[in-house]
Amino acid sequence: MKVSVILPNYNHADYLEERLDSIVNQTYQNIELIILDDASTDNSLEVLNRYASHEKVSHFIINENNSGSPFLQWKKGLHLATGDYIWIAESDDSCELDFIETHVKHLQKFDVSVAKTLIISKEGKTNKALEHPIVVNDSQLTITAEHFVNCPISNVSTAMFKTIDKAKLEASTFSEYNLIGDLVFYFEFFNTLNITENIDTTSYFRQFGLSNLTTKSMRYFHKYLVEHIRFIKYVNTIENGTIKHLVKPYIKRRFYKIMHRKTLNEKLSLRFFIIFLKYKYEMLIN
Repeated sequence: MKVSVILPNYNHADYLEERLDSIVNQTYQNIELIILDDASTDNSLEVLNRYASHEKVSHFIINENNSGSPFLQWKKGLHLATGDYIWIAESDDSCELDFIETHVKHLQKFDVSVAKTLIISKEGKTNKALEHPIVVNDSQLTITAEHFVNCPISNVSTAMFKTIDKAKLEASTFSEYNLIGDLVFYFEFFNTLNITENIDTTSYFRQFGLSNLTTKSMRYFHKYLVEHIRFIKYVNTIENGTIKHLVKPYIKRRFYKIMHRKTLNEKLSLRFFIIFLKYKYEMLIN
């Protein structure tokens, strides 16, 4: 079975060598590596160019202009992928060298396999385990729409999955979201599939920067709320209204997530008032 590894990168030069070595040195070698750089402004290309001619690299694509979204890069890589299985390996993460081999074994019986994941700091020190809501209470299950009230997989790098239909990919909407495209992706391609937890290997996740909501601006949070509202309505439509009872609690949870991350002064601002009005309106009409 062939595995397509998609490596989308933007300004992760400090971690690229570690990440690329964790891919090309896997114990399972029937792979193709698709390298996509989104017009990095650091010295990423200096690192990437050292791997450009590697025998496992099937595509080496450098954007002239930044796309503004990692999910556009995901979609590009998925269109290029020719493997039986897919792994989106984010450029600042890492993993054990038996990562692919153990996942391939699990994917003989399941559609999606999620590895044990440890959080690491910028310095590479392991802090704690990263929980994936989809496997907290059950190591083997079928994903349903109810699982998308929370993001079922906390980090895409930890998962491998069976290849997806190109026509379905073309019709997908996840790349239209700037902030929560991963959640939308999981819904569009993993809903109704069988998933399992792979405790035989470890993925390492660097949780900082974009993952830290505390430092985000009000403009960011306004987009965050709008995208979540759009998503839960989309899910409810696809599910023919069967999760309508979850729509208001979902929106409320996302709004209160914003509330808990802002100071009193920030909550008195005009932009927060706009967020609040959006929240009240959606709670009224749904």
